[in-house]
Amino acid sequence: MTTFLGTANYSIDDKGRLVVPTSMRAVPGRKQPLKTFVLLYGLDGCLWLYSEEGWKRLEERLYALSVGNRQQRGIARAFLVGASKVTVDKQGRISIPSSLLSRAGLGKEAVLHGNIGRIEIWSPEKFNENTEPALASLDEHWDDSLGNVKEP
Repeated sequence: MTTFLGTANYSIDDKGRLVVPTSMRAVPGRKQPLKTFVLLYGLDGCLWLYSEEGWKRLEERLYALSVGNRQQRGIARAFLVGASKVTVDKQGRISIPSSLLSRAGLGKEAVLHGNIGRIEIWSPEKFNENTEPALASLDEHWDDSLGNVKEP
């Protein structure tokens, strides 16, 4: 599984294109940076950008949902609304469909945040709203979340 690193603000141009820097697209063991991703609306109001390998893992989990269970069918359906395969152009940009730009509340600026298995694309306001409470309580909740995990 790939961990993407970095957090930075980037401009979104009038055509909905956003730079995904080479440093975020670099994967250990690969000579070339990633050029193809799957983009979809994630949780908490951001977009998720998956490598093809990462997408396959998520796709397997979605595939395992029961088509006989109404709630699980709905989750799979809703999760895939607006999902698309995107390719990095020669300038390092991806094109974000207008439906996803709107749904994530993105305007002229976005925060790209590397995460485990994906890159998150946030409006700066939503990023701060979702990140500040977690940062403020990180020490307090460490033991509950990761306290039993052995360090490598």
